[in-house]
Amino acid sequence: MKYKSGYSVIEVLLAGSILALAVAGIVGAIVLAQRNNQATNAQTQALKMAQEGIDALRSIRNRDYSLLVNTVIPASLTLNNDGVWSINVAPGSTDDQLLDPLRTRRITIERDPDLNDSADLEGLVAKRVTVTVTYQINPDGDTKDVVLTETLANTSTMNSTGDIVTGVTAQSANFRLLDDSVGGGGNSFNP
Repeated sequence: MKYKSGYSVIEVLLAGSILALAVAGIVGAIVLAQRNNQATNAQTQALKMAQEGIDALRSIRNRDYSLLVNTVIPASLTLNNDGVWSINVAPGSTDDQLLDPLRTRRITIERDPDLNDSADLEGLVAKRVTVTVTYQINPDGDTKDVVLTETLANTSTMNSTGDIVTGVTAQSANFRLLDDSVGGGGNSFNP
């Protein structure tokens, strides 16, 4: 009896299933990479939005420190048509929200609790500002938060010679550090 050369049904089924597993693994890796890319993109956009919030609060501080009022509930930021930022202490659910991916920014302002100055009970010297951006990481609606916190000093508390009378040393023309050991340990900064 002569046998014909060729592949048996079992060999074909085995080769097909191995090929199907390999293709499924490759497709799964591509889908996972795409989801990770979307999550990273969403996180980057949320971080930029949070940094913009810190910059907006610096702008408000530079314009008028008294506008940085302590918040009881998280507030939002509004940019008007003239390019001036303001604080909305009673935001609606869609205030300060961007789409694609969905992200919402909220801010809190409080007296800086790390500042050991009993005379600063109202935050006249410095305020701690926190910007929280909640962002969607996938189409399923899962969310994460990016949180940036910064202490903003009242830069208008300088005497006539430019010395800072609160014990705050200058880091730059616009921002102040709350650490006398920076810049030589003195109460003034000479660039």
